[in-house]
Amino acid sequence: MSRARVPGPLAGRDFRLLYTSTVVSGLGDWLDQVALLVLVTTVWHGGAGDLALVVAASMLPLLATPFLAVLVDRRPSRRVLILTDLVQAGLTLGLVVAPGVYWAAGLVLVRSALGSVGGLAGQIQLRVSVPPEGVQAATVLLQTAMQSVKILGPALGGLLVALMSPRAVFAANACTFLVGVITARALRTTSSPSRSKDLHYFKELGEGFQHVFGSRLLRSLLFVMCSLMFVVFLYDSMAALIVPALGMGTSYIGYMVSAVGLGGVAGSLLMGRFAARLRPFLTMAGSVLVIGCIVTFIGFAIFHEIRIDSTIWLCVIFLLGIASAGILVTFPSVVHSETPVELTGRVWALMNSVPAVLNVLAPVLAAALVVWIGLGSLLLLAGAALLLTAAVVAVRLGRVPPTAQPPTAPKSGAPKSGADDGAGRAAEPTPRPAPLNSGAPHRETRAPSVKRAGSSTEEITMADKIDKLAEAGFSMTDANDAQQAVLKSLTEDEIDVLLSVKSRVEAAGSDVEGHSVSDPSGGYLW
Repeated sequence: MSRARVPGPLAGRDFRLLYTSTVVSGLGDWLDQVALLVLVTTVWHGGAGDLALVVAASMLPLLATPFLAVLVDRRPSRRVLILTDLVQAGLTLGLVVAPGVYWAAGLVLVRSALGSVGGLAGQIQLRVSVPPEGVQAATVLLQTAMQSVKILGPALGGLLVALMSPRAVFAANACTFLVGVITARALRTTSSPSRSKDLHYFKELGEGFQHVFGSRLLRSLLFVMCSLMFVVFLYDSMAALIVPALGMGTSYIGYMVSAVGLGGVAGSLLMGRFAARLRPFLTMAGSVLVIGCIVTFIGFAIFHEIRIDSTIWLCVIFLLGIASAGILVTFPSVVHSETPVELTGRVWALMNSVPAVLNVLAPVLAAALVVWIGLGSLLLLAGAALLLTAAVVAVRLGRVPPTAQPPTAPKSGAPKSGADDGAGRAAEPTPRPAPLNSGAPHRETRAPSVKRAGSSTEEITMADKIDKLAEAGFSMTDANDAQQAVLKSLTEDEIDVLLSVKSRVEAAGSDVEGHSVSDPSGGYLW
């Protein structure tokens, strides 16, 4: 009997450890969230103000994440994961003995800040745990797992709270952080500090902002995500009103969450199969288009008081979950493809924290709009905004090529790394073009400090490569897929050499002018 095929990234030991830690931690977070709500409302008999205090304590650290990211990039990711999980385990145990809501809010505030730091370290560890061409597949696997946890976590949390006290659930969640400590200690690879400790903090902080706003793709992605998250939270924050407005009981709120989660799992699996061949922003535009149509349909039904069977609504929400995967998978894939490893923490923090600010403001505006124009009109307005966003993204960014290209295999007969060069000396390893989603040399070390061999040439991002080649007169559209892959995988030094050769050929004038116009293998170069 043949053995089942293991998905690519899971074949690597370090990614299996990171994957296990992420899933267990995600499950523990859902258990914790349910227990915390029950503790505040049932045990301490807190009201809306107490709930708001706890929620704010969990959200506020997101705003400080970009400023903490500099410290994360300065430390090996393995060490950061161990430290943050260990301290979070202690803080979670503190919730077991917390005397009241103010103590709980303080513990949640500090723990959330450490969780944000650990999340950044996890993204960095992802980059060094899998080869560059496996980053997108690894992202899909993690996204699928987190959508699955979203279905299982709340149900299991409710069951444990019913069988045990909320404080006992906190103790169980503390154990999940200890699992993270164990798996992090077992990691064999870790990131290298990005710079020397003598570099000024604010200069390193500015590098993250300069990279994001200096990259056309990242700048565009940040704008798109801010727009999307703001519109989504306009209607998502009103979910408790939408469900009864559609003629369903309040119990269907939980069913809706599960339907979205199931759709997210299905969508992530589909993305894992086709994402490498899809244009990222065109995929995102298609996802937003579907979501916009669904939101508009729901708003139309509420506005005209149309009653439809609850099963149909669950299927519609399931479809919404499938569509959302196009955004949730594309976003991290583009961020990783355009970011050097040493800037991952700062860039990732900035790309997530800016939309988070809008997420705080959106529910306040949504509540005012519901009073002013009504719930149905709010959904119609949100749907129209999503459709407009989809159109703009498709027109302005739809032609951006796929983010990931696997590295080309070395030609037969090429000297292998470490082979004798015929003179009794070990030959230097033959460098090969780095794939698009590397963003920079794949910098990783064997814990604690031995650097793995790799190219020393600093690379530029995919968008910069395309722009630089286009400005020099290279036509990307006339090249076939294989030729485009070669051009996009060139390092900065290789691009400079290519441009130099081109300029020298053009300087030769009529002697060589038009030499390769009819040559299908390379005519597009000149």
